[in-house]
Amino acid sequence: MPWGYEYDSNMTTQKFRAALFDMDDTLIDRETAYNDVYRLFYDQQEAINESASWEEALDYFWSLSPNNATDARKAIVEIQSKWSGVVSDPETHYNFYFSNMGKMVKILPGVEEFVDWINGSSVNWGIVTNGDQFQHLKAQTTGLDKTAPFILASKLFGVDKPAPEVFMEAVRLLDINGLATEEILFVGDNPYTDIIGSHGVGMKTAWIRMGREYPSDAPAPDYTVDHVNELRDLLA
Repeated sequence: MPWGYEYDSNMTTQKFRAALFDMDDTLIDRETAYNDVYRLFYDQQEAINESASWEEALDYFWSLSPNNATDARKAIVEIQSKWSGVVSDPETHYNFYFSNMGKMVKILPGVEEFVDWINGSSVNWGIVTNGDQFQHLKAQTTGLDKTAPFILASKLFGVDKPAPEVFMEAVRLLDINGLATEEILFVGDNPYTDIIGSHGVGMKTAWIRMGREYPSDAPAPDYTVDHVNELRDLLA
């Protein structure tokens, strides 16, 4: 097969008039930043670092982030139930997590070149991400605020993925007359927010694999890739 992506052999390969991208672990390296944020937290919290190795603690921290998503307010409650001496509270931990994540995150290798390519193509595109103003901090840190046509942060809009309203707002922001949702490729790493949500409004979907098996309880993506660069042939 000449392309880097995998696709349903029963589906006709098509070109797309527009593309929408998730941000975390699709365009930016949330995984590494997550490790870095919780390493800082581990080093600061004697109740953890005096009773558990970094490797043990990191495994636990990742258990609080299923499907590459986390609720920092709930996470600290779980952390304190395991290590009662941890000093924090939900709002403090939320701000600690996202402010440090926003400062530490980097763009994924090869994405800057992909963004340059898509900006030079005829494909309209944008970013749809779950989160609030801290998503814009990530965009500023990685430079996506200057190169992406728009960044739609769900909590600032008022509803999170997979709700259809946020996807349809992105269609409006693409600003293409007569654009049908099936002419849009949505690219993301989370089966339950990205793939379910975009599939539900009729978009085609590409899932960023990240070494995982796709879950059986979500609609199958139309394409499976390891990096957005593999989608150039579809978006050319």
